[in-house]
Amino acid sequence: MRLVTTVATAMILLSAAAAARAADVILNEYNAVSDTQFLANGSSDAFWGIVLGNGGDWFELVVITDHLDMRGWTLTLNDSSLTGPQTLTLTNDNIWSDLRSGTIITVSENLGNNVDDYQPALGKWWLNVKAADDTNGAYTTNSNFRVNNDNWQLTIRDSLNAVRFGPAGEGIAPPSGVGNNEVCKLEANPSAAITPLSAYNDGGSSSFGAPNLWNSGASMQNFSALRSVLPYSPLTSVRINEVLTHTDPPLEDYIELHNTTGSPIDISKWYLSDSLSDLTQYQIPDGTSIPANGYLVLYQSQFGFGLNSSQGDDVVLSQADGLGVMTGGRDYISFGPAENGVSIGRYPNGTGPVYAMVSRTPGEANSLPLVGPIVLNELMYHPPDLPLNVDNIDHEYVELRNITNAPLALSTYFPDPGVTHPWQLSDGVSYVFSLAVSIAPKGYLLVVSFDPIAEPAKLADFRATYGLADDVQVVGPYSGLLSNGGERVRLLKPDTPQSPPEFFVPYVLVDEVEYDDGGAWPTSPDGLGFSLERIDSTWVGNLSTNWEASGSVGGTPGCPNDQDSPVPADIDGDGLANLDDIDALVAILLDQSADSCRLERADVNADLAIDALDIGPFTADLLGP
Repeated sequence: MRLVTTVATAMILLSAAAAARAADVILNEYNAVSDTQFLANGSSDAFWGIVLGNGGDWFELVVITDHLDMRGWTLTLNDSSLTGPQTLTLTNDNIWSDLRSGTIITVSENLGNNVDDYQPALGKWWLNVKAADDTNGAYTTNSNFRVNNDNWQLTIRDSLNAVRFGPAGEGIAPPSGVGNNEVCKLEANPSAAITPLSAYNDGGSSSFGAPNLWNSGASMQNFSALRSVLPYSPLTSVRINEVLTHTDPPLEDYIELHNTTGSPIDISKWYLSDSLSDLTQYQIPDGTSIPANGYLVLYQSQFGFGLNSSQGDDVVLSQADGLGVMTGGRDYISFGPAENGVSIGRYPNGTGPVYAMVSRTPGEANSLPLVGPIVLNELMYHPPDLPLNVDNIDHEYVELRNITNAPLALSTYFPDPGVTHPWQLSDGVSYVFSLAVSIAPKGYLLVVSFDPIAEPAKLADFRATYGLADDVQVVGPYSGLLSNGGERVRLLKPDTPQSPPEFFVPYVLVDEVEYDDGGAWPTSPDGLGFSLERIDSTWVGNLSTNWEASGSVGGTPGCPNDQDSPVPADIDGDGLANLDDIDALVAILLDQSADSCRLERADVNADLAIDALDIGPFTADLLGP
């Protein structure tokens, strides 16, 4: 236990003086756990789990005043060390311009920004910003900072340098005693009455980005009063089911609503919008209802606002009572750029996530999701580490597969204005394909982290490691990395370039996968040498149920994913034994021209030769028992 110093006493008096004004934003929690310690008593944080340092340097604020503008505000961090105070300055980004009461703000040195996920209208009240040397400073000062148990305190000042809260922290309340395996947190409901002298205490339970817990979890902060300004509950009885956003005459943008229940629903005075900041753009007229298990299609000529097809958009449906007062029930979808005439809809119908659809179905159940023509087929995201646990990024790869019977270029030509634009990978890794690259029918292409042309030694090592034949295409380098702990990878293709004054090229989602190294995803691809393989290349890619670990170490780069144990008589590697495989075998028998994978599969009797002796066993496999 430390004695309260004269300086600390002065700080307490200063905090007491500041307590006369109602708080607009308060300190809620900070992490005093050192990098070499776990939380006390084997406790865990619901977000971080049980990890050394409990997530590193971070602190947490709660917004009290609704529609608070914190642009240009400063957060001054101080402790008893001799290094002096540190100041983080919030930028003028719009994210700070209209913070809703009940928002939890975390500032973390380790965790990336989640700004896009902050949507109070959808019940998403947590906003995290990263402050560290390796950030671009979009939301706050790009500087590392320190949080500790050395009388750490925080002072919040507005853009005019007036103190709005603090100093608060150890030495004020509690006066001392925060250990290096504890957090300091507010053990009271957040409100305008909170001051730096309120019930801040040290403890072993931690709740990063969530309401604080204490009394061994028996007590939890209540945010209901603060968040009553924007009530929310998921709306499941009526869903936004399909939208059409990119339309050339005679087509017209539309929004389809689906009643998922067995009774008619009156939606008079409900609201539709394409903005979470303005939920009342269009009020549905009196007398509007949707029949049991039925549909209602509203067109742009009715709802008025346009859906952004080149940059993507949102659609929000808000439930209201008979007076037009919103109840908080809300449904929402978000989508990216879309091709002309291609709708975006839920699959399974009425309940699932949204995909580009095979066909438009206004007023009817949705079609199947559109898949291909090129897909993400295999990922080697964590090959065995090098010595000293160094990531072996040179042996990572992303495999693409052309699932059609025609060669496909990874670029698109647009007659007007007569230009060609490349396809690209984005998110976890980024790569822009050469305009000269194409993939053969049912063929494969590997994207790697090194430059195969400029670094031939790495290419030779890569081919030797995976036993790749010379006919397997390898391109690179991609930037970024395939995270060992999970990542999203997307394949995008260009859409019609937009005309000036804001010339740009929209990019439409072709395929994506957001994998993980646990949960519903297989774990053996995480460092044990196995790859993550797509089970059915003709079905949706962003489903854990459509991926599995490879059957052998190294995976099957450049070959069908079942190369180690193929479907009998499946020569072309599409997972089916059919007439296409007869054509494939005949072509190989006539001139032996095929990729190495097909040649291996065509040796049906496994005598290391492809000849007439393979026809008999192939026919038997094709016809089955």
